[in-house]
Amino acid sequence: MKKIFYLSVILLCLSASNSFSQNRHRLTGGEPYDVFLSFRGHYLMTQDNFKDNYQWGAGGDFQVEFQYQEVKLSWGVSLGYDRFQPESAKIQYLPTKQNFAAWQVPLTVFCNYYFFNEKIKPYVGIGLGAVYGRYDFSLSKENFNDYYYRDFEGQSGIKFGYMPRVGCMFSLNHKNGFGLEFGMQSYFKNKKLEKQTTFSATLQYTYIID
Repeated sequence: MKKIFYLSVILLCLSASNSFSQNRHRLTGGEPYDVFLSFRGHYLMTQDNFKDNYQWGAGGDFQVEFQYQEVKLSWGVSLGYDRFQPESAKIQYLPTKQNFAAWQVPLTVFCNYYFFNEKIKPYVGIGLGAVYGRYDFSLSKENFNDYYYRDFEGQSGIKFGYMPRVGCMFSLNHKNGFGLEFGMQSYFKNKKLEKQTTFSATLQYTYIID
């Protein structure tokens, strides 16, 4: 009788564990991952030579992420839109130079590592991507006398880069999550499109499909 009792307890625990896993994961359809659908808004702080031409930026993106809880890893893709506030400069004997507002559309593929899979989910990640945009790089503080004479006004095209990130998501019911993320976006120079570096602070809402 004792053996039958112990066996029953073991089978009950396994059944409960399997039921919990199915509630937390999409295992019934053969898909052992959760899907995060995120709407994100961010503030962009310009750096280096990009700061010569633009003061700050703001924008947002939509992000789809597939998170595998067993290995605490995820991958995903995001598509966004950003706008940058232009800089202006005044040189003696010349009219004030006013840049036009820049805009860009970034497309990023990323991977995140989650330290915990509970209600609080801190993570670090890295992204690789491309951005298409239109910029005015005619201002340069490296050579003040040539402030107006750089042939960079009205340049558009594609740049490629990388984006490290660190953040934390809070999910109280495994259906809705809210997050805060800090990152850096670094795009490489491409012909007349100069190197571009920004730091970002992001707020996000996430709907979780488990």
